[in-house]
Amino acid sequence: MAEKPTYEELEQRVRALEKEALERKRADDALLESTRRLRVAYDQSIIYAQELGEQISERKRGEKELQKARDALEKQVDRPTAELKQEIAERRQAEEGLRESEVRLKTVLDTIQAGIVVIDPESHIIVGVNAAAGKMVGAPRDQILGSVCHKYICPAETGQCPTTDLGQNLDNAEEVLLTASGERVPVLKTVVSVILAGREHLLESFLDITERKRAEETLRESEKRMYRHQKRMEILKFTNDIALNLMHELRNPLVAIGGFSKLISSRDYPEDKLKEYSKIILEQSMRLDNAVNEVLIHLKAAAEQL
Repeated sequence: MAEKPTYEELEQRVRALEKEALERKRADDALLESTRRLRVAYDQSIIYAQELGEQISERKRGEKELQKARDALEKQVDRPTAELKQEIAERRQAEEGLRESEVRLKTVLDTIQAGIVVIDPESHIIVGVNAAAGKMVGAPRDQILGSVCHKYICPAETGQCPTTDLGQNLDNAEEVLLTASGERVPVLKTVVSVILAGREHLLESFLDITERKRAEETLRESEKRMYRHQKRMEILKFTNDIALNLMHELRNPLVAIGGFSKLISSRDYPEDKLKEYSKIILEQSMRLDNAVNEVLIHLKAAAEQL
């Protein structure tokens, strides 16, 4: 039978429970803060993704206009020198504007906290990647560009693309990103279709949620520890109650057995009285044995739970 815990032991257990509750609250706060930061970063990535599509479309339009200007310039080589110089100046201005657009586009991509890749939906070849995505994948940009996304940054097999083959809508969905070292990183992923250079492309944005997953795991472990402590306290109270009940159940049979034993030993009684007293002693002994067996059954069940 387990000994009744001392006041100091109970006080230590209470302090342990309070500590677990405090750790759980800290984990909850960390999880809420992580979720808030992820939401802010996600909103920024959507805005930057839209700006990215507009910037790329503007760049392509500029390239077409520049090509038209070059073609027209070649056909008009016989035009007056002054007019030719004007067209050359306009051409240079268009090229400068195109370079500035490329710089702005690169700046936008490299300042986004979320990883962004642009994928050709037909070949699944990666045609665009920003700095954040390269850092998360763990490979230089030149190595990522031109690679097929299957089994490289996405764990899906060829022909099993969640977006193009299975028709899934990935909007702020929890997925896995494969790194260059083969590590699987949990991410919050969104895939949208954009038109670039007159062709459809897939623009994927993803946020690393490793810290969020760790916070969730810490919270789950804290809840498990709290549950185990609670069960131990319940079992401890249960065994204490059993001990008190046992003392009560044993007291009456022991008093009866002791009393009638003294009567029998104190003087000679007729045979019928001796049989009556002996019967009472036997009944009380059986009652005592049943009470002990019942307590043992309860204690065995409590030990199995522990």
